[in-house]
Amino acid sequence: MKRVGNAQTIADIEFVIDAPVLSDPRRSWTAHGVECTRHRHRYSGPDYEFNIEVVDLRKSKVGRAPSWRVLIVTEWWQAADLKTEIRNAKWLKVLEGKASDVKAWMRMCRSAKLDGASAARASTPSRI
Repeated sequence: MKRVGNAQTIADIEFVIDAPVLSDPRRSWTAHGVECTRHRHRYSGPDYEFNIEVVDLRKSKVGRAPSWRVLIVTEWWQAADLKTEIRNAKWLKVLEGKASDVKAWMRMCRSAKLDGASAARASTPSRI
């Protein structure tokens, strides 16, 4: 099994949770039974600046479905001239539960979302 923190898995989880656009003032939402919260932090100094976005995902135990908690952290670091990129990184940390449970949830929800999109396209009449 691939690591849960790889770029593809992070992208798939972000696709599934469908976070509000950055201009949206909401900081929390629910996606496929997971409570999602986004926090942003910014610092700007004389020599560098950074922005950090933390998305906290919490899946509560329901019936036999396991609970878990994951953080997805995105970092943007730039020199003060805003032209020089120092570091851009995105990483994921499982704080509670098992990585395999997170991946199983992601696969199930990703398939459901893709199947729903395919069904919607199929039911839309094409324009000629």
